[in-house]
Amino acid sequence: MEKRFSEASLRKDGVPLNMKVTTARWLLFVIIALTLPLPLLGPLHAFAPAARYLVLASVTASVALVEGASGPVPLILLLFAVHALGYLALEWILAWALARGLAHFSPSLRGRLVILACGTLVFFSIAFDLYQTPFGTLPRSNLLGLLS
Repeated sequence: MEKRFSEASLRKDGVPLNMKVTTARWLLFVIIALTLPLPLLGPLHAFAPAARYLVLASVTASVALVEGASGPVPLILLLFAVHALGYLALEWILAWALARGLAHFSPSLRGRLVILACGTLVFFSIAFDLYQTPFGTLPRSNLLGLLS
């Protein structure tokens, strides 16, 4: 039977530690998009991740399709969509730059650093009330309160 990983790339429990630069970039992008609080510019005061703005843009678009795009709905949709797409683009550039900087490290060290960074972001987003949103059940909440 052919082995998929070299013996040097496995931990004692058999889990591979090597991480490609592309995997690091995607993992960093997803975690940053889900956890990094960013401001909502405009009439509403909020600090939420870009994924939250994407959800709000999607919900507003579905309301516009079902109920019609009259009144303030198109402007609200534009506000959320511009924020979601703009912030996701900036976060992709950030993830690309971080992964490019990590490309010089060995795949094993790169994997450990990416997992450490992602774990730290998730920990702080759950442990502390980093997010403010006028559309949530709580005015200030952590990531779990924001997504519930």
